[in-house]
Amino acid sequence: METIYIGLLFIAIAVAVKIYPGLLAGYTSLSNRERENAESNALPTFAAIVFGVMGLISIAGYLVSIWLNKPSLSGIWVLVTIVGMVVLIVFGNILVNNRSR
Repeated sequence: METIYIGLLFIAIAVAVKIYPGLLAGYTSLSNRERENAESNALPTFAAIVFGVMGLISIAGYLVSIWLNKPSLSGIWVLVTIVGMVVLIVFGNILVNNRSR
């Protein structure tokens, strides 16, 4: 059941990041030019989408674990968190450092 709570937490974080992009780690310490690049390249929207997908995959993984009678699958939120954070770090840096056209 904690997997559903974690999934809902990820979805809540997605909404919060979309509304308040300063919640992203390191966002407030960016220079003005980097912050403008991040905003024009839609970094807050990208982060919100990634967190939302992480939440949906966590909830879906829990439902699949119930359907398959495999309680070991309910820990999928750990894998989702690790992969999601790697995606956010790698592609977030790309969005911050790319020049907007």
